[in-house]
Amino acid sequence: MLRPLFRRLLPLGLLTSWLAIGCTADEPPEDEGPVDPATLPQFARDMLDTHNAVRAGVTTPAPSPALEPLGWDKAAEDTAKAYAAKCEFRHNDDRGTYGENLAAATPGFWETPDVVNEWAKEAQNYDYATNTCADGKDCGHYTQVVWRDTKRVGCATQTCTKNSPFGAQAPTWQLWVCNYAPPGNFRGQRPY
Repeated sequence: MLRPLFRRLLPLGLLTSWLAIGCTADEPPEDEGPVDPATLPQFARDMLDTHNAVRAGVTTPAPSPALEPLGWDKAAEDTAKAYAAKCEFRHNDDRGTYGENLAAATPGFWETPDVVNEWAKEAQNYDYATNTCADGKDCGHYTQVVWRDTKRVGCATQTCTKNSPFGAQAPTWQLWVCNYAPPGNFRGQRPY
């Protein structure tokens, strides 16, 4: 069984060098209004609940005022689903005005909340005082999750059998895509 070789999450954050998002659209996606979380499928509820638990748990330093919980964005979800179906472990150049976090692992290694919690672990690599990541470390996934101005998220997952980031040893893999509206991770700005 090859699974032990691929126990680590392969995250691909929006940008690890704190650059502004490179893709924009002429028109922002139309806001369809708030989505009642009770009507969401379990995957979406798990993603939303875990994002909001991370946002509520920020303590270093504690945001003042506290970060608002995110809502679910159906248009962002649709964009994430369409891109996840392509099974490409690189950022979606056609995501429009969304921020984006990606992750990959072998199938079944993580439950849905684990993906967001892995992004959240990057908090240990982020220095709020200097607004930088530790040398050689990622923190852009975390800062996107806790970006104050982000109000909504939409995510998707796909089991893939092509383009494996793990190579021929593990041709079947799972991709997660989360899109954020409005996006975060702008050069020179702190997340909150």
